[in-house]
Amino acid sequence: MKFGTPEWANAYCKAINENENYRDAADENGFPPNGWEGDFLFVIDPSGNLDHEIRMFVGLYHGECTGARILDEGEEVDAEFEYSGSYDSWVQVLKKELDPIRGLLAGKFKLKGDMAKVLRATRAAQELVVSTTMIETEFY
Repeated sequence: MKFGTPEWANAYCKAINENENYRDAADENGFPPNGWEGDFLFVIDPSGNLDHEIRMFVGLYHGECTGARILDEGEEVDAEFEYSGSYDSWVQVLKKELDPIRGLLAGKFKLKGDMAKVLRATRAAQELVVSTTMIETEFY
């Protein structure tokens, strides 16, 4: 299914919830008693074959995805974190050619939110990427 579509977002949420390693990783590192709390807004900026911005909200709470969806143009959501980068960089992450934390530290991505909290959750971030590999993804 095509990356950045509502169907892909739904499949991503399902894949996160089926990834026991994510659940375990989100429960460690001294997060609140029952695990990671903090929703993400993922922003995919146009580059390469993508000619428009894609914004995807992913709800994450205590090791579970509470929902994921593609936002309508101009729609705003309340998310603790915003992780943004070019489409080409996102493709590298989704193909496991670039670690999301290394991409952040290398300046390929930007993070709005508590950087220290995210850096304590590197294993959980890696498992979120592993979850994407469970989806047959077609790129632009």
